[in-house]
Amino acid sequence: MNPRRHHTPYLIAPRYLAGTDEPATRFLTMWLRATDWQPETLYGGHLYSRRTPDGLLEAVHTSPGTAHVPATHPALGWEFTARPAPGEPATWTVHFALATPPELMIALATALTDPTPGPHTTPGPNRPHFLQAPDAPEQATQPLEAAGWMRDLAQHECTWYAPDQQAVVVSSPLHDGHETDDGNWLFATRRANDNVVLWYATAHPHTPTHLVQALCTALADPAP
Repeated sequence: MNPRRHHTPYLIAPRYLAGTDEPATRFLTMWLRATDWQPETLYGGHLYSRRTPDGLLEAVHTSPGTAHVPATHPALGWEFTARPAPGEPATWTVHFALATPPELMIALATALTDPTPGPHTTPGPNRPHFLQAPDAPEQATQPLEAAGWMRDLAQHECTWYAPDQQAVVVSSPLHDGHETDDGNWLFATRRANDNVVLWYATAHPHTPTHLVQALCTALADPAP
């Protein structure tokens, strides 16, 4: 009899309660390389960059097991940014905490490199779809409404709760119908018994609508 324990893989639904998954994370890093994101070592973590004629995408991945990265490092997890050009300030940043299910990072990376990004994108000359100005937040949260999430309006912001109330999406504040810089998009999941936050993600208010919509779609997907 083999004394070693055998671990049977299992699926968790809803997926926002699944947490981290090493095979999915490896798939993400392999997929980035396969879609022309160039890897390099950065502060003991890994930087993946993808240049286009009109912009620069970057993804930084660091974890507690990464050498020379302190536990309080602000970029622990995944952090995606978009810039008009190398050396320019980031137009937006999306940060995923360590325990975020990799499906969300995969959804964002896929939307970033999609040659036909779909609705809510009107890229013009010298402006790729991942640098365009965002539309109204309601367009980004359509997948949540379609999945039966509950909407709560509070002054200038809108909060969406999952049917089990263990996941939440908070939109950027609005002023005269437009997003402001007063706060980021927030995505988070909590434990049911004690309200402890399991993971969170934030997206800068200038993040294009179709990218936030991709995150909402992944979050609301009923598949495990």
